[in-house]
Amino acid sequence: MSGEDNSSLVEVIGTLTRILQLDERMALGADTRLLGGIPEFDSLAVASVVIGLEERFGLEFDDEDISAELFETFGTLAAFVDRSRQSSAVRSDGPHPYFLTTSSGNLYVIRHDAPGDRSRCVVFVAPFAEEMNRVREILTSTAQELNTAGLSCCSFDFHGTGDSDGEFSDARWSGWLSDLHEVVKSLQSQGFQTIDLIGVRLGGLLAAEYIETGATKIGRVVVWDPVFDSNKYLDQFLRTRSMAAMMAGKTESVKDLRTRLLAGNSVEVAGYELHPELASSLAARGPEKRFAPGNTAMYWISRDEAVQAHDRALRMGCQLIRTLRPAYEPYWASAETTRAPALTQATVDCLTGPVR
Repeated sequence: MSGEDNSSLVEVIGTLTRILQLDERMALGADTRLLGGIPEFDSLAVASVVIGLEERFGLEFDDEDISAELFETFGTLAAFVDRSRQSSAVRSDGPHPYFLTTSSGNLYVIRHDAPGDRSRCVVFVAPFAEEMNRVREILTSTAQELNTAGLSCCSFDFHGTGDSDGEFSDARWSGWLSDLHEVVKSLQSQGFQTIDLIGVRLGGLLAAEYIETGATKIGRVVVWDPVFDSNKYLDQFLRTRSMAAMMAGKTESVKDLRTRLLAGNSVEVAGYELHPELASSLAARGPEKRFAPGNTAMYWISRDEAVQAHDRALRMGCQLIRTLRPAYEPYWASAETTRAPALTQATVDCLTGPVR
């Protein structure tokens, strides 16, 4: 069978082009020879390629897999990646951590596979700064419940956060949107036909903006206590530092911190170095921000009154399906990680029931 039929071929070519530092203008295809055909492809390069492919596709090479026949052409290597993906999908369920190589560096990804049909995957879009750490346990328990309901899930750390490459000072709003897109495209390349999103707090804003770009079709989106007025949220974040300064007998207002950011200086807040470019992106998204999410079904879960949430969503232009107000504590403000079973169950209901 021609290697041109391999669904992983384009990704394999892109991965090897980066690892081997090949000229992107080279005409590479399934029949392009690797061993004996690419001068850069020597024994040391083989080891780098194996590591790169394991990180890119979440695979594991066994010693017996590595042979001259495997690395004969781009097509033979892509065919192996396809077979390994299919075998992995059948072989095991549960959490699969791996690094996804992207344009911004390696992103730490955890895929929670459900048994049976894996045509659909739910992607968690994480909240901001320390809220991300506070919500991890809820994300894990929700992923487990979604798996039980037959849905696979995926969580990841944005560039500059968690276990992904980069420092928080490297974080940019546009980069985070790109990270989300690369995760979605990677999941689609792994065979998932429908992608749903769960946007948590500021992650709800990221999810909504991503849908608006039209980069790929999203099935359903569930937002948890969404922060769509990120300009106000920026003030709340900066106030953490101004309050700490006050407790230390100093005076440092939010306005002062905004002035420093506007002048192009980074500001450290509770251990997070906020770059002025990221701050500018947050400041540009106020309460007047509207979205054009097309036909994507949105489910709005929050501790707000349902009528209040419904009115906010409609004013923003959201294609709202339901607003829900289950009973749970404000997890984003808790000093300790916690669970929110009512929030988890409401989410499962939104993603598994009929669109209504």
